[in-house]
Amino acid sequence: MTDSHSTSEFSKYLIRTSPSEIKLNKEDIFYRDKYNEIVNYIKILAANVESAVLNKHIKLKGTLLININAGTDIIDFIKLISNNYYLELIELNISEIYRFPDTFFNNFKEILGSIGTNIEIEKKSSKKVKEQDDETIERENNQKKKIILINQQIDFNKMFNGKNLLENFLYIYRNNAESVNFIERNLILIWINYNFKDIIEYSEYIKHFFDLLIKIPLIKSVERETFLKDFLERNQSISFDINLIIKQTDNWEINDLKHLLRIAIFKHYLNTDLNEKSNEITDVIIKLIESGEVIPSYTSQISEQEDLILSKPELQELKEKDSVQIETKRNSIENKEKIIDQIKNESLSEFLVNQLYENAASKNYNELLIIVDKLNKREALEDNDRKLLAKYPFVLNDSPNIAQINLEKAKKRVDLIKRAFGK
Repeated sequence: MTDSHSTSEFSKYLIRTSPSEIKLNKEDIFYRDKYNEIVNYIKILAANVESAVLNKHIKLKGTLLININAGTDIIDFIKLISNNYYLELIELNISEIYRFPDTFFNNFKEILGSIGTNIEIEKKSSKKVKEQDDETIERENNQKKKIILINQQIDFNKMFNGKNLLENFLYIYRNNAESVNFIERNLILIWINYNFKDIIEYSEYIKHFFDLLIKIPLIKSVERETFLKDFLERNQSISFDINLIIKQTDNWEINDLKHLLRIAIFKHYLNTDLNEKSNEITDVIIKLIESGEVIPSYTSQISEQEDLILSKPELQELKEKDSVQIETKRNSIENKEKIIDQIKNESLSEFLVNQLYENAASKNYNELLIIVDKLNKREALEDNDRKLLAKYPFVLNDSPNIAQINLEKAKKRVDLIKRAFGK
């Protein structure tokens, strides 16, 4: 039994949020099919559903384990559930854990035990219940229930000097897993895990302790496309090439994409000369990705796992090899860039330039004039515009005004030749 002094001491590691304090809308969440399983699980526990068939096969403990990739909106989704079902939310206070990691880790059982010790449910007279609507009754009943959200962050292993919080949790209860019942204390434990290696390693204990394991896969390119299209529909003043962004964000998660778009828009608006004429941010997004100024969450996850798997000598050796490889690649890239710059500096003869412009003017004069005008006004180019420029890339060697003049001169020469041959 935890005394009051310890309970007070341990409370600093927890953050309690009432459902009414959570300000999230359904539109803030990128909804996935797998999220339905989480909602259905919560529904059963929140509604105190009793099923003879269900009880015959499983005794629910109120423990849910979710494996998911870093960079998702899973935490916001759990908060939305807390709000919708009137469930108090209890989360870990990361700042306090960071200050006293060893104390938290060593007293994790007592910290969990200090939550929801009062399991008495106040009974109402039948007359009073009849006077209340169903929603009010549900709210008051569920307010006695709480969600404990354990977000096992990627850097926890480093914080706890290589010790695993999930392993610690399972070790605490491994000898009496069947006797553990969070439901009896009006609690629903939701554990978020980002490393499937943990699930494999501790699977023997997990299957005895957790009611359910839900593995949520990485979003696919189709889902990224859906998210980006929805973003453009909600923000019609912004424009970018969806297909190009999808190709550049393989393995990126929803929060990664949200952050990328926020920074790209901000960067765009820092350039006042540009944003007054165009809100096309494709180039800005690509530069952010290529420069590494915006890094997806999965890279830190991979780095964390590699650090844990490799010993220090092995890690140092690998880093030294990487440094040699990087230097070799850098020299190769620099040589290629010199060659490319040399090619760029070799200008075409005036005769050949005239021939190219005449060919373009004879086939796509009007379309190219429109594109050149867009370039001059710094307006966004459509897909067809880009395809046409790819066909006549030499147009971009000149400024838009010069390109327009060259096109007009070429068109006149083409018209003179046609008239000379009676066309």
